[in-house]
Amino acid sequence: MSEMTALERGYRRILACYPRSFLRENADELLAVLLDTAAEGQTRVGLAEAWDLVRSGVRMRLWPAAPRPRAVRAAVTLMLAGAAAELAALITVAVSFWAVRAAAARYPATMDAVLVHQVAVLAGAPLAIGLWLWLAWANGKGEDWARMLSAACFGLLTLSVLAALAQHAEADAPATMIAAAAVWAIGLASVILIFTPAACRYYGPRLAQQ
Repeated sequence: MSEMTALERGYRRILACYPRSFLRENADELLAVLLDTAAEGQTRVGLAEAWDLVRSGVRMRLWPAAPRPRAVRAAVTLMLAGAAAELAALITVAVSFWAVRAAAARYPATMDAVLVHQVAVLAGAPLAIGLWLWLAWANGKGEDWARMLSAACFGLLTLSVLAALAQHAEADAPATMIAAAAVWAIGLASVILIFTPAACRYYGPRLAQQ
C-alpha cells in the first residue's frame, strides 16, 4: 500500500504541470490509468515516463485544444527558441567575458560601454529567458496584450542591438553580437507571424470576449 501511495504521489506531482481545467475533468481517470499500467512493485515514476507526461502537459498549456493558425504555432515555437538563444547568449558572454575585456582595453574610448553591455547581458539574460517563455505561453492562449508586449520587447531589443553596434561591439565582442543577432532575428520573425492576418483573426475573438 505504501509503495502504491508513493507512486501515486509522484504521478500527482507531475500531473500538476497540466492545465487546471483539464485536471478538473480528467485527473482521476488519468491517474487510475497510470497506476494500472505501472509495473508490479514500481515505487517511482521512470525518467522517460516523467518526461513524456511533462512534455504533454507543457504542450497542452502552450497549445490548447482550440484551433489556432499555423502562424501562431510557429511564433510560439520561435519564442521558445528565443529563450534557448538567450541561454546560449548568456553562456557565450560568460565564457568570453575576460577575452572581451582584454580586447576592449585596446580602445579606451569604448571600453566602458562594451563592458557595460557585457554585464547587462549577464544580468538581463535570466529575465529575458523568463519573458520569452511567458510570452510564448500568453501568445499561445491568444492573449492580445501579449502580442503588443511582444512587439514592444522587440523594439527594445532592436534599440539594444543598435546601441551595441554604435559602440563597435562587433569588433570587441563578435561572439556576443552573433548571439544577439540570432535573438533579434528570432524576435523579428515571431513578431511578424503574430501580426499576420490569420493571427489577427485568432486574437480578435478573444479580445472581443474580454
